[in-house]
Amino acid sequence: MTAAADAPGGQVPSDGDTAPVIEARNVVKRFGGTVAVDDVSITVARGEIHGLVGENGAGKSTLMRVLAGVLAPNEGEVHVDGALLDPGDTRAALDAGVSLVHQELSLVPEMTVAENILLGSTPTWSGFIDGREQRRVAAEALKEIGVAVDLDEPIARLSVALRQFVEIARAIARKPQVLILDEPTATLTPAETEYLLDMLTRLAGRGLAIVYISHRIPEIFAICNRVTVLRDGSLVASKGIEDLTPESVVEYMVGRDLQLDRESRRQDPKIGEVVLSARGLRAPGVNDIDLDVRAGEIVGLGGLVGAGRTELVRAMLGADPRTGGETTITLQGRTRRIVSYRAAIAAGVAYIPEERRSDGLALTMTVVDNIALPNRSALSRAFVLQRRRIAEFATSLAEAVNLRPPEIHREVGQYSGGNQQKVVLAKWLGREPDVIVLDEPTRGVDVGAKVEIHRLIRELADQGAAVLVVSSDLPELLELSDTIHVVRDGRIVGVLSAGEAEETTVMALASGQREVDAA
Repeated sequence: MTAAADAPGGQVPSDGDTAPVIEARNVVKRFGGTVAVDDVSITVARGEIHGLVGENGAGKSTLMRVLAGVLAPNEGEVHVDGALLDPGDTRAALDAGVSLVHQELSLVPEMTVAENILLGSTPTWSGFIDGREQRRVAAEALKEIGVAVDLDEPIARLSVALRQFVEIARAIARKPQVLILDEPTATLTPAETEYLLDMLTRLAGRGLAIVYISHRIPEIFAICNRVTVLRDGSLVASKGIEDLTPESVVEYMVGRDLQLDRESRRQDPKIGEVVLSARGLRAPGVNDIDLDVRAGEIVGLGGLVGAGRTELVRAMLGADPRTGGETTITLQGRTRRIVSYRAAIAAGVAYIPEERRSDGLALTMTVVDNIALPNRSALSRAFVLQRRRIAEFATSLAEAVNLRPPEIHREVGQYSGGNQQKVVLAKWLGREPDVIVLDEPTRGVDVGAKVEIHRLIRELADQGAAVLVVSSDLPELLELSDTIHVVRDGRIVGVLSAGEAEETTVMALASGQREVDAA
């Protein structure tokens, strides 16, 4: 490994301190007949930021849960500071100094910041909670990561970013030797992401061993000293950052070349008449917006987090109440007013929400049952669901979205984030929608799944569907959209064609540096 001055991740362990803090040896983890992790070994040294990358379903999260004692491996061992870790024992892993911050936050909304940071390790005195000690430890953990927040504030009142930082403070409060983070920037703005990366570099400089899981390749190259790549549960590469390029990492991940730039934009799309239309739309966070989406068109909604994009699409579809204006859908010469979300669905709308886990899926239900939910009428006869027909229907849709593995009787909650998003898409594709609205369609999704989801979106538009996409991923927005509407402060402040849209133009509009006629 190179010297600290040459390594993007900052301080590198000295030659006298290169023994691994944590080591997985030949780990195998199976779920039924599926091998999720296949003979993987990995070591992380003190002061090292070790990137772990791979497509959704590659085994990253499963391997980390083995390291953190959440899962017991079928084969192999985990050692911390040279001592064998009891398999599948979360408490033993915590006591050994291993802290895991999951992708999906586990905070209790009704409890305060201090209570959440000490959740599971609340200090007591004579059988009572020691509030003073609780506040002292919580304040120390927040100071360690450089975040200021009211200790008495309920988590429910905090922004998503502050909740993420409280989750990290909770892990730091346990004084870990190893900190494992699974997609910690998935819901953060660029500025918040930059702060988090700087924080992790500082923590590594103090000797903390960090395992960093991310689909965002630039983040990996910004802070990591070493990168391990998994594919289909197997280790395909583990190298120092100086021996890798972004292109080589992607190639290791997917085993094939991917085109993720604007060269893949649709050429000469066949755009028809207006299908989805909003006029004078007003709602909390939405200020008198007009918006049209035509058949065969992909309209992108750009803007900064909090600009009102999600509020706009939810108000358009009747998912949230409006204070003024109306939405209509026109198909085959017939115009319908959308007065409720139920009416939108009946009119041929499919909605892929931003929060797939809470709003888009029933996590404890199987893939087949989730896919069947919006398709029950088409899959029943005389009001009786046809189970064999449902299974065939779900299997064909799972194959269409490339669900991996395509186990339709598996609980959706057991799948990775990217595969969960594919299930959301699959259940709505079964309705052959005329209008599809997607809010952050590839958040927390790996590069391979992103390409597949983009392909599906383009195919829907090519087949004549009107498509509306909200995305904070500016390259994605530029790559997909035929037209981009830029939203700021609940208003559309600019409309750009594919030929006009550039990153600098969109950001100038989104940040208020420039305005153009939105008409």
